Amino acid sequence: MKVLFITLEQSGRQILKSILDENFFNIHKKQICTFGMENNYKDFIDITNIKINSIMGLVNIIANLNYLFKLRRKVNDAILDHSFTHIFFVDSFDFSKFYIKKFKSDKIKYCQIVGPSVFIWKSKKANFINSNFDRIFSIFKIEQPYYKPNLYRYIGHPLMNKTHSSNSYDGSLKNIGIFLGSRRQEIHKNIYTVNKLLNSLKDQKDLIFNFFITEEFKEFIKNTLNKNSNIIFHVNNDSYYQKISKLDFAFACSGTVHLELCFSNIPHIIFYKANYINYLIFKLFVRSKFLSLVNIFNKKEIIKEFIQSDFNAENLLSFFKNVRSNKKSLINYRNEMLSGLTNSNFTSFRPNMIIDYLEKFS
Repeated sequence: MKVLFITLEQSGRQILKSILDENFFNIHKKQICTFGMENNYKDFIDITNIKINSIMGLVNIIANLNYLFKLRRKVNDAILDHSFTHIFFVDSFDFSKFYIKKFKSDKIKYCQIVGPSVFIWKSKKANFINSNFDRIFSIFKIEQPYYKPNLYRYIGHPLMNKTHSSNSYDGSLKNIGIFLGSRRQEIHKNIYTVNKLLNSLKDQKDLIFNFFITEEFKEFIKNTLNKNSNIIFHVNNDSYYQKISKLDFAFACSGTVHLELCFSNIPHIIFYKANYINYLIFKLFVRSKFLSLVNIFNKKEIIKEFIQSDFNAENLLSFFKNVRSNKKSLINYRNEMLSGLTNSNFTSFRPNMIIDYLEKFS
């Protein structure tokens, strides 16, 4: 057994860390490598030989075709050099499909951790997994009907085991979290709107704005924001989830952070602004009018979403002022979020499903 975990997005890296934290992987460390972690997490050898760029949306894909072909070739070169027997793609299913269509080998078993959300997209993506993968390790129970029974394994949600729940809450607002996104295009689109919001709140000296950022974008974010003594920057590290649990409220770009905040019991709003063409394609193929998973699973807006033209500083400021001036309203908003989270049927992470699978080959 020789295993490679491929992860190309920040959200996937967080999930992979939850997996590699298990003792089984520490015991078999010499047989396991990662591609895309960008550093040797807990001394697991990372064999990334190309800078990883986050890409999302058709327009961005077309603009980066040369990079994607190069990335696929680099991944395959690394796989051939190390004679891996098992390849685990963590999230980023579209790249998984892109790779397997070109380089699938009968000598390797392919697994997908985190499916392509077929419950809101077209189900054809599940058909590809059914035909080409040895296992699909899903974090959503709702996906089970789409996959062959011998392939599908439900592992729960890794973030539930990583986050720290904040139980005491009185509706006071002091520590405000800001999450601009993890991809370059998201940060560049979002930072100017958020900067305008902060300018509108610059006289509120009792508020502390906590920006959660990655090392890659630290200097750009610091240099772009107006100078404000009320801003604290947190580079994502091992204390990330502990710091999130101390927040009173958050503004967050739609993505994994939405669930991180929900599992931490932090009330928040979601915002997102995509390229116009990408958004039209999204609306054409996605069977939901919401982005937040809690909203999708409850079929109503529980977490406030500001999407496309609704994402502007004026709307963000108006909503924030309303909840700030009415503690009861904010507490009710948080309680509805927690109720919606319960109704969404998330369960704790069960990495034993992955371990049981690999033990057959170890």
